[in-house]
Amino acid sequence: MQRMKDFTGPAVHVMRTRHVEVCLVDGIDRLRTEDLQPTFDFFDYLADELSLTIFWSGIGSSDILREARTARFPALRRTSDAAPLRQRAVPTLWVNRLPPRCPEHPDEWPRALASFDGRLHLHHHRPGSLLELDEELYEITDGLMENLTPLLSMAAQIAILDGTEAITPEVLHDAARYLDLPTAERHDTSW
Repeated sequence: MQRMKDFTGPAVHVMRTRHVEVCLVDGIDRLRTEDLQPTFDFFDYLADELSLTIFWSGIGSSDILREARTARFPALRRTSDAAPLRQRAVPTLWVNRLPPRCPEHPDEWPRALASFDGRLHLHHHRPGSLLELDEELYEITDGLMENLTPLLSMAAQIAILDGTEAITPEVLHDAARYLDLPTAERHDTSW
């Protein structure tokens, strides 16, 4: 299996030049146990390097983060039942599934896609092109930000590596297959 290039340096450069102050890490509950500590170490590095505020979200994110922190810093562990765990401010955020575009919710999904679309800096990206893929993107992600964010990130990386420098349906499906997300080939349900 071919390894992906490490985009840490370029990502830090872009975050620094864009003066990024807040980072949302969604889907912490989907990390494998062995990946938790390296992930937290990496984001601690980013937080220190760029003075970022990191928000962790996902099912049980507060508990997962607290457990990882107590494993890393023994002073935070309980020494007895009378000595409770020191409280730490752990910002967490619950993000629900966005509804598909429909008469009751005409703008929520397109507004989320427009937000991503406006931030894509691929050489051949046409503004608004993600909105043209809204039905396909919803089918693949089921309206979940925890699927949409990595899907678009992986699609952008693939587009850079293959030289297309644009998110096309083909690139989108390659990214979905890489992330093991449903693609149009897997099910024939219509929009």
